[in-house]
Amino acid sequence: MSIRHPIAVFLCMVMAMSLVWSKALLSIFPVVFALFTAIDIEIEPFRVKWVLTPKNIIGIIPYKPFILVLSLYFFLFVVSIVYAGNLSEWWKLTHPKFPFLLIPLGFAMLRPFTRKEYMYITLCMILMAIWSSIWVQVAFYSNHYLFSQSLGFGGSLPTPINHIRYSVVVALSMIICLAFAIEDWKLKYTWERWAYGVAAVYLFYFLHILSVRSGLALAYAGIFLLVIFYSQKLVRWKQLALLALIILAPFMAYKLIPGFEQKVNYTIYDLGQFKQDQGTAYSDSERWDSWRAGITIGNRHPFFGTGTGHFRAELEKYYKEELHKETWTRPHNQFINVFAEFGLVGLTVFLFVLLYPMIFRSFWQLPLMCTLYIMLLFSMLVEHPLDTEIGTVMFLLITVLGLSYLDGLEKGFNISTLKNSA
Repeated sequence: MSIRHPIAVFLCMVMAMSLVWSKALLSIFPVVFALFTAIDIEIEPFRVKWVLTPKNIIGIIPYKPFILVLSLYFFLFVVSIVYAGNLSEWWKLTHPKFPFLLIPLGFAMLRPFTRKEYMYITLCMILMAIWSSIWVQVAFYSNHYLFSQSLGFGGSLPTPINHIRYSVVVALSMIICLAFAIEDWKLKYTWERWAYGVAAVYLFYFLHILSVRSGLALAYAGIFLLVIFYSQKLVRWKQLALLALIILAPFMAYKLIPGFEQKVNYTIYDLGQFKQDQGTAYSDSERWDSWRAGITIGNRHPFFGTGTGHFRAELEKYYKEELHKETWTRPHNQFINVFAEFGLVGLTVFLFVLLYPMIFRSFWQLPLMCTLYIMLLFSMLVEHPLDTEIGTVMFLLITVLGLSYLDGLEKGFNISTLKNSA
């Protein structure tokens, strides 16, 4: 009996927990995961066999191209060494992209993940999101007035990781719980459906306490997408209930949650300041300046971009000479980052990587999987998650895990999971 797959499931569970728990483990465990998927360990009789051979890799490419295609993003950085110039800077931007090689390759070497394995892994992320939310709220309500005022000036609550990444984790967890409840997915007990429903409502409420616009926007987008995808499966009253939630929730949150009200007012004020060219010190204005910087730099090197070795130096130069600022930030948009670094050629490759899995019929087989994927793509419009460790592992784990499960459905490994309806 081989224990390679159970070990891989356990490692994925740890990575899912580490999205909130430990940044260090996010650096270590993709390597550990790839190593254990490359070694087949059998018990009775005990035998260890190296399976990551060129022959095996070539053999799985025709069967799992939708997973392995994600590795092309890593090779985009590798190939860019040709015109990187500054090799030290090239390495700084390239080595964090190794998970794009390690995680897809590891999943491709394994058999498809089952529904229970998918649930075990995602529930690890959900439980950590719920547990951490308690402590965030303890801090918030301990200094309620102070933090409410801070949100009104563009601040954020104390969170275990970057507040934007954290809000995305919470939003994804909320949508997963909602889909589990709708689909009546359970590990064992009949009461689980109610537990997932309550968890979804609680996390939705918590997102409004957190008042991070990226997470809130993704949550509403996710609910809206589920309504669309489940339009044929949900009875009419459930469709209307979800639509009413989308429409009424922000108005109720604005009236009932002072911190959320302050955040909305700050956004409106920030937009007005930016229109008057007086938004230098405000977070939204900084985001829009970063977009302009990335597009301008990309337009100066339209075909192949600045190259990874010169990208940050070009940004710093633009901020100092054009915006007259001593501090600079990467464009808060993943696509603009890729365009500035690799030009239209690299952007074309990147778009192919993201769109390729969506052309397969199995991708649209389950609403949860395509909703999560589209939410992750939406997050790239206002942030650059793939340039952070947490964002990279979160994108790869949620995406590749879902693709692996869908691959099992396509091949008949999980055929019973299609029998449930809302």
